[in-house]
Amino acid sequence: MSTATTSQRIESIDALRGLIIVLMVADHARDYAVGFPAVTDPMTLDSTAPLIFWLRCLAHFCAPVFTLLAGVSAGFQSVRMERDALAKHLAVRGLVLIALEFTIVHLSWTFSLVWPRFYMQVIWALGLSMLFLAATLRLPVIARVILGVAVAAGHHLVEPFSPQEPLWLRWVWAILHDRQVLALPFGYEVRTSYPVLPMLGLILLGDALGRWFMRATPELRTRVLARAGAMLILVFIALRWTNVYGDPTPAEQDVAWGRRVMSMLNVTKYPMSLSFQLMTVGPALLLLAWWQRGVPKLFAPFVLFGKVPMFLYIAHLYLLHIGAVLGALLMGYAWADFDFRARITGLPAGVGFPVEWTIPVTVAVVLALYPAARWYAAQRASGRYRWMRYV
Repeated sequence: MSTATTSQRIESIDALRGLIIVLMVADHARDYAVGFPAVTDPMTLDSTAPLIFWLRCLAHFCAPVFTLLAGVSAGFQSVRMERDALAKHLAVRGLVLIALEFTIVHLSWTFSLVWPRFYMQVIWALGLSMLFLAATLRLPVIARVILGVAVAAGHHLVEPFSPQEPLWLRWVWAILHDRQVLALPFGYEVRTSYPVLPMLGLILLGDALGRWFMRATPELRTRVLARAGAMLILVFIALRWTNVYGDPTPAEQDVAWGRRVMSMLNVTKYPMSLSFQLMTVGPALLLLAWWQRGVPKLFAPFVLFGKVPMFLYIAHLYLLHIGAVLGALLMGYAWADFDFRARITGLPAGVGFPVEWTIPVTVAVVLALYPAARWYAAQRASGRYRWMRYV
């Protein structure tokens, strides 16, 4: 069986990863709209504006698809790296991501060294997932696939389990499956924003997908990915239509069609429910199937973004926050109006742009970052700096 070149495979993966980065920029740009409109998951349909609802639905693709693609990248690397070397690489990269979450990423949101709460967000969760994948590489691939399906699909079975004592078990459970705020020394605290248990399953499945990618022909990849994506979407519709399993928040019944569609899409993100994973990974596989024939020119810039996702993740957070600070100063606010201890961004209360500006702001940020992405991609490709392998 002939196979396509690695570059062809990676181009489609990079394009998908780059598209997800743009969706993430839009989600984080929305955070700087007037009033910093916090959106919980599941979202309250009666109080969430439709525009915010649909923007948030698009942002739902980010974390699960990033996690899946992190596994796919590991599967690609398995072709050219010995198992132990790959395990070491994943472990180091996972530790680097965890360190970045609590330093550079934390600072990008707070612009403060005294903000009292740390957040275990998606970068932390990806790092921990990579550590888990590294630890399981000695298992046969089929065993990792079975474990991945069991964890990603079956984690709802442990929802009634919510230990508070002893303290170490409460910490473990909060990290795995339950968003909590946990106390740290010296008056600080940490929130387990992204419980990681479902993500551990996703990264295992992504690794298997990446290994299969390297062996399959473009024609086989197109056919299998399309069927798999369609099947996941159909399972999602069936689960949400019947409410038999897959999400702790049931979809509303006996309501108008528009409301029912929104209710079906109103799935739980923290931790990622099975329905949440199906709703996001299914369309992602369909897009990958389409792009196996070549990434259309319209989406070509996403290939570049997908080559340097961590760089763009950090850069866009700082650019948005700096822009918000400068915007507040131009509006006439004084430094005395900023409070980096009481508000996470430190911005004066009420500062922000109308939520309708989210898309234009996103486009402006993406265009501004494009030259920087080209520069960083060139530096990374040169191999001059070994640390860039992990960022």
